[in-house]
Amino acid sequence: MTTVMEQPITPFVRELNRLLSNDGNALAPPADVLVDDDGVTVHLDVPGLHADNLEIELENEVLTVRGERPIPYQPENGDKTSWRRIERPFGRFERSLRVPRGLDPDAIEATLHDGVLTLRIPKPEQLKSRRIPIAEAAE
Repeated sequence: MTTVMEQPITPFVRELNRLLSNDGNALAPPADVLVDDDGVTVHLDVPGLHADNLEIELENEVLTVRGERPIPYQPENGDKTSWRRIERPFGRFERSLRVPRGLDPDAIEATLHDGVLTLRIPKPEQLKSRRIPIAEAAE
């Protein structure tokens, strides 16, 4: 069993780290990339986005997801809205992930459910691993 000790950090340092890590309010969706014998599955958190806000591209071994989460707070008719704190990320984003070579962009299946974009990309037959039988040599 491994124990990880963390030093307590002040709220100021935590806030500074958040600002420096993603330029304050940039949307940088986290992703899980799972590779098995049959293909690749990618889960990307995109809360608040709809299918028409997303674009998916596969070129060589780079899978790119682009999108935009618009800021919902727009002053209307000269209203003076005072923004006290905006922590949720908004704006355009582009996330590129490396995937195994030789995947077919036309075979991507994409679903969006509860703010999670799931992409399934099957491996073509020539890329799937095969178990090779070994024949016993006659003595």
